[in-house]
Amino acid sequence: MLRPVRGFADLPAHVLSLPAAGAERVALVLVDAFGRAFLERHAEHPLLRRLEVTPILSQFPSTTTAHLTTLYTTLPVGEHGLYEWNVYEPALDAVILPLPFVRARREDGPVGLPARDLVPGPTLFERLAAAGTACTALQPAPIVRSRYGDAALRGAEVVPFDGLDGARAALAAALAGPGFVYLYWDGVDFTGHMTGPSSAAFDDAARGALDMIDAAIRDAPAGTRLLVTADHGQVDVDPARVDALDALWPPLVEHVRRDERGRPLPPAGSARDCFLHVQAGRAREVAAALADRLEDRAEVRLVDELVAEGLFGAVGPRLRARLGDVCVLPAPGRMAWLAAFPGPERHFRGHHGGLTAAERDTWLGTLVV
Repeated sequence: MLRPVRGFADLPAHVLSLPAAGAERVALVLVDAFGRAFLERHAEHPLLRRLEVTPILSQFPSTTTAHLTTLYTTLPVGEHGLYEWNVYEPALDAVILPLPFVRARREDGPVGLPARDLVPGPTLFERLAAAGTACTALQPAPIVRSRYGDAALRGAEVVPFDGLDGARAALAAALAGPGFVYLYWDGVDFTGHMTGPSSAAFDDAARGALDMIDAAIRDAPAGTRLLVTADHGQVDVDPARVDALDALWPPLVEHVRRDERGRPLPPAGSARDCFLHVQAGRAREVAAALADRLEDRAEVRLVDELVAEGLFGAVGPRLRARLGDVCVLPAPGRMAWLAAFPGPERHFRGHHGGLTAAERDTWLGTLVV
């Protein structure tokens, strides 16, 4: 019996149910950042016109880290705990970047933990393989070798490809035999970050990804089941509209938690959902001070309130240990971060992580060739 998909967190169980329902050959293509708003913008594309589309909702935060880890571990973000690009790791008392597997403070050296400690198994691919389904994971060559990927893609044969032409050829070749094929494409997300999702370049990147999938399945064997989805969308942001929280309220840095060396912890999350780890008993003071200064430029929330409202779903110990105390959610078009910890996001033209529909609304498309 096929498991229904009502939200992205349901997708792994749906994939696991397909072989038992008689699907001999399945391809899942995840187009990073191609959320539902962009699906509607490109609705006349030949591939999209053939797909049976189900609207679904991303998890919060609307981030690649949260959703790739959910797909790979089969666990919702509340259980696996890797919720954003920047995440506090209690075992290190440090903020790390899970996907590139580095510390936010690069001068402190490597992460130094086994990747399996952060990416719990068995993976989706291991579970499929144990049930007799061979798995292939097609990955862009620049990211094919990483400690995160080595843990997350366990159980699959990992095949690198270069660009959209390489992706098309790799997907077409993998579909020649039975089993489960997964392809991840990051080009739409990258283009959106650089030029904004309202740009012509973004639309070109989106059409290129759709053309690639359409061409790859053209000669797929009859009965091939294709799934296409996105982890989240994007909103346009303006580098001139980044609120430096520690400039708006200079005492902020004195309220931030200290690491074992006595240094303030970098913020977690991203510039669309900035999570602050503050010293015990100071969360309400920090939230009130930031809300007073930001006014309508951002919503400032206590993380405990977000948890109580069920925004993260059921929160297990992995996520609870990593979440901060105060969350700043900038208004559409805006970002917020700390000037003391500058990063590349301040130059972005498109971003995600927040609660707007453009960031959270996504979809699953299905086609039996």
